[in-house]
Amino acid sequence: MRPYTRRFRIRHYELDFLGHLNNATYVRFMQEAAIEASTEAVFSPAWYREHGTGWVIRRLEIRYYAQARYGEELSVTTWVSDMKRATSHREYLLTRTSDGAQMARARVNWVYLDLKTGQPIRIPEYFREAFQPSGELEALGIRITKAQTTENSHRYRSTRRVQTCEVDTMVHVHHAAYLTWIEQAYFDAIRRAGHPIEKLQSQGWQVLQGGHDIEYFEPAIDNDAIEIVSWICELAKVRGAWCHEIYNAQTGKLLARDYSLGVFVNTEGKLFVPPQEIVAEVLAGPVLAEN
Repeated sequence: MRPYTRRFRIRHYELDFLGHLNNATYVRFMQEAAIEASTEAVFSPAWYREHGTGWVIRRLEIRYYAQARYGEELSVTTWVSDMKRATSHREYLLTRTSDGAQMARARVNWVYLDLKTGQPIRIPEYFREAFQPSGELEALGIRITKAQTTENSHRYRSTRRVQTCEVDTMVHVHHAAYLTWIEQAYFDAIRRAGHPIEKLQSQGWQVLQGGHDIEYFEPAIDNDAIEIVSWICELAKVRGAWCHEIYNAQTGKLLARDYSLGVFVNTEGKLFVPPQEIVAEVLAGPVLAEN
């Protein structure tokens, strides 16, 4: 095992409207730490360009434990847990530097590609020697245990178009951008159901992001038309989960699928049982059916 730690001071423009570090920014911190870890092991972005190879994401799992705020410093420790023929898992532990509090725990499954063909290729043996995989993949606890699976939950639909600023150096949408899309799709859905976030807050409660388990199947590129289908898929006493499917609206191809864990809390941040009539109305969908 070869861990690498990178520290990030939270800047004001990285906060969301709740005053917390935006959930997608955790993922961007993780990627930067991973790039630096790889560079320290001699495999820099320039090395990959010279060899015509690179990594694309297949799956991202992240569990959020606490909210980070302006001025705090986060330590992102990353290491490789396994390497198979063409795939590898990289682990991430995000802590608050001042007291060591665990803020998030994450895992990413990467696929090693030939950039000319776009096809997976065998990971060189010298990668294993350099990164020293730990061989351990602990459960991250994103999925709700003993959850009630919802039946006939309303499917909310939202559309958008890929913006140029969302495209990364691989010339497709950066994987963290999908989390921003999913967040907006959720807020749009509860607003259509008649229960926007500001209404919930006025009633003394809200839903905090507890985690994501997102699989990526196909890339999205600049100016693609996107459709997101969202619905409540699981419920428990103080937690709930939405499923989001992201499609290319023109081809109908499924680009990504996310299991999004939410935690119900009151204004003091304590666990809260939401009003069941509100949950029922969001499950049922808007009074006027969407086209």
